[in-house]
Amino acid sequence: MLLKWEFFFWIVNGVLSILGLLLFFYRLNFVSFTIYSSSLGGDIITYRLVVLRLWVSLLMIYSRSGIYISKIYNSSFVATVLILCIILFITFSCNNLLIFYFYFEASLIPTIFIILGWGYQPERLQAGIYFLFYTLTASLPLLLILIYLRFFSGGLDIFNWEGLKFINYNFYFFIFLLLAFLVKIPIFFTHLWLPKAHVEAPVSGSIILAGILLKLGGYGFYRVIPLCQGGLKIYGGYFFGLRVLGILYVGLICCRLNDLKALVAYSSVAHIALVICGIFRSYFWGYTGGLIIIISHGLASSGLFCIVNIYYERRGRRRIYLNKGLILILPIISFIIFILRAANIAAPPTLNLLSEIFLIRRILKFDKLILLFFPIGSYLGAVFTLFIFSFSQHGKSYIGNYSFIFPSFRELHILMLHILPVNFLILKPEFFLLIS
Repeated sequence: MLLKWEFFFWIVNGVLSILGLLLFFYRLNFVSFTIYSSSLGGDIITYRLVVLRLWVSLLMIYSRSGIYISKIYNSSFVATVLILCIILFITFSCNNLLIFYFYFEASLIPTIFIILGWGYQPERLQAGIYFLFYTLTASLPLLLILIYLRFFSGGLDIFNWEGLKFINYNFYFFIFLLLAFLVKIPIFFTHLWLPKAHVEAPVSGSIILAGILLKLGGYGFYRVIPLCQGGLKIYGGYFFGLRVLGILYVGLICCRLNDLKALVAYSSVAHIALVICGIFRSYFWGYTGGLIIIISHGLASSGLFCIVNIYYERRGRRRIYLNKGLILILPIISFIIFILRAANIAAPPTLNLLSEIFLIRRILKFDKLILLFFPIGSYLGAVFTLFIFSFSQHGKSYIGNYSFIFPSFRELHILMLHILPVNFLILKPEFFLLIS
């Protein structure tokens, strides 16, 4: 039985690795919409996110160390990851909004199984309920809008929205169409499910949440934003103001947190606000910057969750004030967390820097008043980033901690798979540009 499990495990890892590398190096610049079937296809955004999905799925399987030690339901875990991988592939590849909505919601089921089945604390039940009902409640208005559009236009092809321009100025249509994606991404005010889901999920659940599922909201914006142009002209300013203020509020919240995993989760809310502002501008710089930060944040944030899990497995706690002097115990991990934290504040040479250059130019073009608030949000991001690094890595540590198990080759391999794309893909910027 053990031999069958190991064979299945390595076959899955090998297939995901080969597919990810082949898709990355093959046809980087295709633009045309290629039809695989009557309902599936792909463009540049689909192609990039499919590569990210394969990469993150591989990291999910590698990161879950408990399945190697306990050997409990290990085949079920890998099968759940594969099912989620297939669902996400169809979600990113479909060219019909109703099919997209179905698989958009179907991705919740494997994710909840991962949170409830392989989570750490009994509170994971409450976290799963939060995650389920927040997303389903916000998605119901989207379903009603899609049914209305289906009977009104006769089709829900993503690239065929002619004849629907006159309803763009309806406020309820605008909100209902975007609400599901605003909760999924998520934004400040509808983010309460995110810290609970991240804190109670296993490390593989946090990786899939940060790496892919939060990006489904951004992908949905790319697909439905042509229907919202009229509404954005009227209500777009309110969204910009709320998102910039949300960056400030989340920055202040992060400065007061003392849970490592919750702090990484809350920092995601601040970064995702930039994606919404960029996509809502509906120009080349905003679209491209949003795509780059979606990919870079998915890699950097999931890497930080892996490091927090490495500390948690050794010390059994995630409190910053109870984790001191870690640089003396695991210096190589301290170096890696410094690199990932530098990527989180858009330090060169990372993809985050390239994305913020694109997005800042587009956001400041909207209103010069944002120039007063945006630097404060960036400053607060640097403050809590340095706060979490200095308080956890420096200080006095109990001498008994020096008997810790040193990082295994598997753990270092996972972290390098996060670091290399974030720091070296900036040498290949044409991979992200939405042009031929």
